[in-house]
Parts: sequence; C-alpha cells; structure tokens
Amino acid sequence: MDYLLLTLILLLGALSGTVIWWMLRNEARIRLLQIDLAADRAEMRSGLSRMESSINLMNLSSEAILQSNPENQGAIAIHTVLKKIETQIDAGLSDSSTAASNAKELHSAMRMLLKSVEIEGDLGKEPQPLQPGALNLTDRLFSLLKSMNIEASSLGLNTLEFAKLGELLYRCGHLDWAYSCYQSAIEQSPGHTVSLSSLSHLAKQEGNVELQLDWIEKMIEHDPDNSDLLRSHASLVIQSGVDEERAERDMLRLEAMGKDTPADQSLLSGLRSRSGSPQETIERLEKILEKEPERSEDWFLKAKMHIELSEFDNALSSVEEAIQSHRQFGEAWALKARLLADNPLHHEDALRAARHAVALNAGGTELILLKADLVALSEGEISASETLQSALDTNPENDELRAHIANLLRESGELELAEKLLNEATVQTSIIHVARARIQLMYADMQRDGTGETDEIHITIAKQSFETAIELNRELGIAWLGIARCERLLKNLEVAKEALDRASRLLDGESSVYAESALLALDVGDLVEANRLIESAAVGLEDTALIAYLRGNLDCMNGNFISARNHFDDVLERHDPLHVRARLNRIAASLALGLHDSALDDCEILLEQAPELTLAKCRKADVLMLVANWDSAKKLWTEILELNGNHPHALTQLAACNIALGTPDQAEAPLNKAIRLDSNFSPAWHNRGLLYLEWGEEEAAIQDFETTIKVDSQHIDARLHLASIHHSAGRWKKAAPLWRQVLDIDSNNDVARQRLSHCEMQISIESK
Repeated sequence: MDYLLLTLILLLGALSGTVIWWMLRNEARIRLLQIDLAADRAEMRSGLSRMESSINLMNLSSEAILQSNPENQGAIAIHTVLKKIETQIDAGLSDSSTAASNAKELHSAMRMLLKSVEIEGDLGKEPQPLQPGALNLTDRLFSLLKSMNIEASSLGLNTLEFAKLGELLYRCGHLDWAYSCYQSAIEQSPGHTVSLSSLSHLAKQEGNVELQLDWIEKMIEHDPDNSDLLRSHASLVIQSGVDEERAERDMLRLEAMGKDTPADQSLLSGLRSRSGSPQETIERLEKILEKEPERSEDWFLKAKMHIELSEFDNALSSVEEAIQSHRQFGEAWALKARLLADNPLHHEDALRAARHAVALNAGGTELILLKADLVALSEGEISASETLQSALDTNPENDELRAHIANLLRESGELELAEKLLNEATVQTSIIHVARARIQLMYADMQRDGTGETDEIHITIAKQSFETAIELNRELGIAWLGIARCERLLKNLEVAKEALDRASRLLDGESSVYAESALLALDVGDLVEANRLIESAAVGLEDTALIAYLRGNLDCMNGNFISARNHFDDVLERHDPLHVRARLNRIAASLALGLHDSALDDCEILLEQAPELTLAKCRKADVLMLVANWDSAKKLWTEILELNGNHPHALTQLAACNIALGTPDQAEAPLNKAIRLDSNFSPAWHNRGLLYLEWGEEEAAIQDFETTIKVDSQHIDARLHLASIHHSAGRWKKAAPLWRQVLDIDSNNDVARQRLSHCEMQISIESK
C-alpha cells in the first residue's frame, strides 16, 4: 500500500504542477492579448478620428462646390429621386399606392433637370454644351417614363419645358418622344418658333419634304417677312417639284421687300424658265449678269433659254461665257458640244468640247455617244468603237452605255459578241435585259425555218427577258413595247394589244409606239388604220429603215408591189442591209412582179448573212420551182427536210417537184405526212387533190379540194379545180355556185365568168 500511495501522491503532484504551469502560461498570453487589444483600440480611435476629419473636409468641399455650381444640386437631387424609384421598381416594391408619389417625385425631378440645363430647345441651331451627366439622367428619366406608361402629352410641362425636354430626348436618340414633346409645345403655343423650327428639322431628317413644308409655312404665318424662311420655303417647293408658283411668290416677296440677292434673282429666273417664259428669263439674267458677270450657272441658264427660242448663236455665246467664267463647268462643255455637233464646219470644235465634258463626267451617256459619233466622223469607225470601249472600261457599271454598244454589235451582225458583252455586266439591270431581248429577236429573224418553231423559241426567250426588265422597272415603256412585239409575232394579237396600250401610256406620243401599232394593224388587216399610224410614226422617224419597211408592207397588202419593192430597196440599200424581214418581203414583191432573178439574188444574200435561215432556202426553192428548175428545187427541199423532217411546206413542195418530174408515186407519202403534221395546211390538201386528180381518183380529189376550201376560204385554185371537175362532169348545179365563189374572190376571172354563163344556160335548158 505504501507503494501505491506513493504512486498516487507522485501522480497528483505531477498533475498539479502541470495545471499550475498551464494557468501561468494562459495568464501570460491573456496579458499579451490585452496589450494588443489596447494597441488596436488606440489605432482604431486614431483612424476614426482621421476619417471624421476627411468626412468633414469632404462635406466642406461639397458645400463649396455646390455653392460655386448651384446647378449640380438639381442633378444630385434628380439622381437621388431616380435611384429611389429605380430601386423600388427593380425590387418589385412599386404598386398603386406608391405610383402617385413616384409620379409626383418624377415630375419634380424632371423640372429640376430642365431648369438645370441652359438650352433653348431649337434643333435648327448648333447644339449647346450640356453639363456632365445631363443626357445620362435624361435617358434614365425616359426609361422610367416608359416603364410607368406615362405619355409626353400628360407630363404637365409648359411650352419652354416641352421644347427643352424635346431637345434632350432628341440628343439621346428618342426621336418619337422628341416629336411628341414639340407637338405638345405647339398645342400650347401655336406660334412657338423654336418648336416649329425643331419640327421642321425632324421632318427634314425623316426626308418628308411635304411635312417640312407644312411646318415652315406655319412659321411664315407668324413671321411673314423672314427672308431666311422665304428662301427655305422656295428651295423646298422646288425640291418637291409641286406647284413651283409658290416658290416664285416667295422670291417676288423678297424682291418687294428689297431683300433679294443675286442668288435669289437667279433662282427666280430659273423658275420663270421652267414656267415657259424664256424671253423674260433672259432679260432677268442679263440684269443679274451686268452686276455679277462671273456667275457661270446663270450664263448656262441663259444659253438654254436661247436654245428654247432657237437663238443658237446667242446660246453659243452664252455658253462660251459660262466656260470662260468656270473652265471646269462640265455641263457647259457638254452643251457647247451639242450646239456645234449639228454644224459640219465645227465638228472639230464639237469634238474638243465633248472630250472636255466627258473628262469632267458631264453630259452622261448621251455625251459619250456624241463624242463617239464625232470621233467616227473625224477618225473612223474603229476609233469610235475604241472610244466607246474605253468609256465602258472606265465605268463598267454604266449599263446604258453597255447596252448601246451591244446594240451596235447586234446591228452589225455580231450577235455572240453582243451577248458576251451583256453577260459581263456586274448588275443585270432592266436596260441590259431589254438589249438581250433584242438580240433574241434578231436570232429569231435569222433562224426562221418557215414552221414557226425556231421563231417561237427565240421570241419566247426574248419575251422572258422583257418580262424580267419589267419586274425590275414596272414603268419601263420600251420593255412593254417589246412584250407587245413578242406577243404579235407569236400571234397572240389580243395580248399584244394590251401590252401596246400599256406601252403607249408610258411612252405617250413616241413614234416607236405608232410604228408597232401599225404592224399590229397590218397583222389584223386594218389597212386604213395602219396607214394612219405609219404617218404618225413618220413624224419622228422620217427617212428611217422602220418607216420604209412599214410602207413597203402596207403597199404589199394593197397589191402595189412596185412601190413596195422601192420601199424595201430603200431599207436595204440606204439604211440596213442586214434587215432580214425587209429582204424576205422584197423577195415576195419580186416574185409578184415576176422578177425571179432578183428574188434568187436576195435569197443568196440572205444565206450568206444568215446560213441558218432555213426560210431563205425555202424561198430559193420556191423561186426555182417557178422557173421550172425542178431538180435543183427538189434537192433544196430534201436538204431542208434533212434539217427538219416535220416541215409541212417542204413536204408539200417536195411532192409537187416529184409530180412535175414524173414520179407521182413518190408524192403521196410526203403529202400525207404534211397533212398529219398540220391538218390546216391548205397547200398540202390542194396538192394531194391534184395528185388524186392525175391518178383519176375523182372522188378523192373532190374531198381534198373541199377540205382545202374549208381550211382556207380564199383558196381560189381549189375552187377552180373543184368547179372544173363538176363542170366537166355536167353537174351544172354544183359547178355554178363554185364559179360564183371564184368571181367573189376575183371578179376579173374571165374563165369563171364564161363557165358560169355556160352553167346557167345549161341549167335553164334542163329546167325547160
């Protein structure tokens, strides 16, 4: 037990020592912590003291700033109000109970903002500088007004405040609200100049000339003698192009007040020139130019007035003065070139003027073309072509020039080059599509085979190009005229007339419309109307290929083949040797006059110009048949059928050649095929009737001749043959009506008259 007790005593002693040591250690640490806390408290007191001093200094500084810049008090107050309302809205604390107080605080803040900015609200003047943050506050204010569904008209501001708010909102980009603010200002004070001026400025920005004019007119009502307003009003009236008399009244009022300037007088002269009083305009311009002879624009206007009076020498003198006053006046150079171009003695001077104008980008495409024409006269066609190509290379976007060059290539027969040039256009405009359609129409002329199939293909493509042009520009009259031509060529005469009516409305009085109308009248057989339309077209197109061609067609239909041939000679020998239709029509006129050699020559020329023109081969074969050259004719018809085995006319004529060559057994198959291809092709029925007649198959021949008459009521040969068959067989009652019908078609047919008399006599004898 002594050992156990001793052990316990030792353990208790060790434990007591450990506890005492731990307590002493903690006490030392607590003392150190107390010392640290005391130091921290001292430092904190020092920091708080410094902070208090800084805050006091900041308060003093803020008070000093606000005292020296009192307008900032409003900005701070506004910010406070806006921040409060924004916080409520963001936190979802805004309801009907707080809406009224928020609106009242917002209205108060708005008025403080407007009071703090020194602006007038006039958008027509240079913007005045604003204090920093004003536009930001305006933007925040606008956002709150929108979120609270408050309209500008319900803001309860006065006229000046509305104008100020309008300018602030405008400068923030809120144009609709700015407009509403100025409108509200006008409702309160209808004559408020600042608001009217600002509304005019807003209308100008929108590009609404009519509205701008309305606001300026309201300003003039309240300030009728304001010269600046009168000038602005006159300028806008001219820009709008409506009722220019109002602009003239403005200028006359300035003149009456004695406030008109030379520029005003020049403007008045321009107005008078447009109103159709060139002599009065010239007199006014002369007075202006006596005071200020360096006014090149007025010299230029004076030259144009002299041109209207046909005083070309005076016009040239005036344009020379314009150029002398301003050497870089491109339009004056262009006018000089036009004036001199008509005089063969001054072509060199005209060319120099045209070169100046083109170099100054004046006169447009018209001047480029005039320059090329003058170059052609002095240096040759090759140089002229190079001039046009150079101009196109300089400005490849000039679609009008590109189309013109393509038309020149087309007229010279270079159709592939013309197409290539049009395809190179970066933008396929309506003018380009019209030029492309014209090329397709020429392809149609040069590849006709007599069946209408190749014609229809190219004409349909041309029609599609014209339609594309119309899609790009619904008011392009020349495209509607092209549609009319395509529909006429496709035999859709009613549709052609509708398109022609549309073209005539867009191209009122244009000779080309009369010309196309004449062609349509010829197609429907109205020769009197066609003659009237041709004479109308000739007013603007006299001594042109088109008028000669139209007159030739009219003479052909009237049976005046000598005059018709003379007109076609005029087309081909003086104007356009590549005119396919004119040459084909001259062939027809030559055949009617028995000029077979001339017709053959024209056929050969056509085949040289257009080797793919199968119709020319058909005409040549027809001529060979007329001169009884059956072998050569048969060979040509065979070649044509190798190109197109479904050619009814070629099949029929091949059969006729076989009959003439004594091989009628080879004629029936081609005739049967021709009839299958086109049951309305009367020559095939007639020729088969002749074949059956030669074979002695009278009934079959009679049926074919009767079918021929059904298909073509004017087919006189079928009636003659049918009447002869019945007459020879003694069927007088059947023959007599047929002889009468022949006389109805050709009253000078002596054979029909004699046979009819014989029939009537035989009928009379039998009746007795």
